[in-house]
Amino acid sequence: MATAGCFCMTSREAARKITRLYDSRMQESGVRITQFTILSQLMLRGEMPIGKLAGLLGMERTTLTRNLAPLEEQKWITVRSGDDPRARLIAITAPGRAAVRRAFPYWSSAQAQVGKLLGSEGQAALKLLGSRNLG
Repeated sequence: MATAGCFCMTSREAARKITRLYDSRMQESGVRITQFTILSQLMLRGEMPIGKLAGLLGMERTTLTRNLAPLEEQKWITVRSGDDPRARLIAITAPGRAAVRRAFPYWSSAQAQVGKLLGSEGQAALKLLGSRNLG
């Protein structure tokens, strides 16, 4: 079968496995890896429009919007209208910063484990792939 070695399928499978590993390690913190990446980017970069955040994370706006709802319910972020009423600005709150700090040691442990599993060549290949514009 020509599709047996499909790079898309293999990369998606790998991404799901890596996500499960991070989530498993981070479970005690109460923060999922998808939430951690959003919150940590807001913590590092400050308030920004949803479209800009989606671009930084390599996500579709609609997917990001779905992922923001639980963060807003937890009071980890605020969402407000910008100067243009169609634009929404996202900011991390004090409880959101506390969630990042609480989750960081668990993230760090997961990061180290994934780094070991990938090895230096795998890490380099993953970073290279992530830095390229494939579309």
